[in-house]
Amino acid sequence: MAQEAQTPKVDCGPLGHSIRFFVLRANRILSQAWSNSPLDQSMHLAHYFAFALIGANPGVSLVELARYIASDKSRVSEIIDSMEQEGVVVRRRLSKDHRMQGIYLTAAGVAKLGKINREVEAHEEKLRKLYTVEELMQLIMLLARIGPDFATQRRVK
Repeated sequence: MAQEAQTPKVDCGPLGHSIRFFVLRANRILSQAWSNSPLDQSMHLAHYFAFALIGANPGVSLVELARYIASDKSRVSEIIDSMEQEGVVVRRRLSKDHRMQGIYLTAAGVAKLGKINREVEAHEEKLRKLYTVEELMQLIMLLARIGPDFATQRRVK
């Protein structure tokens, strides 16, 4: 069952209607919750996002991965390098374009991702309790509209 939103005790002034403010605030609270959980001990949040997306998209390129998690290629490359050293992912040349590499989970990666996904699912359940199923789906849909292209859109004069 969804909980009622709490009225802030601080007057947010012009931020009271700022999508950016409330998204950033929620992001910081959720990141802090991750950091305070046992999940952070096993994997940094950015690593988990990359890991989960590779699992769902075998052969994804570094460029596609960086674009989807809204990070620069060098940062994502560092994440993939550490995951390769750990033995949970491997890069392979794509058969259709030998210049590009796809990123794949190894057998050890599949096993580790399954374990971490179960832990994440338990962590996410606490968040889901704030919303009805309909609200949750609507929230995800609405936030998904803010895609990588949003950051590069030019201002209309």
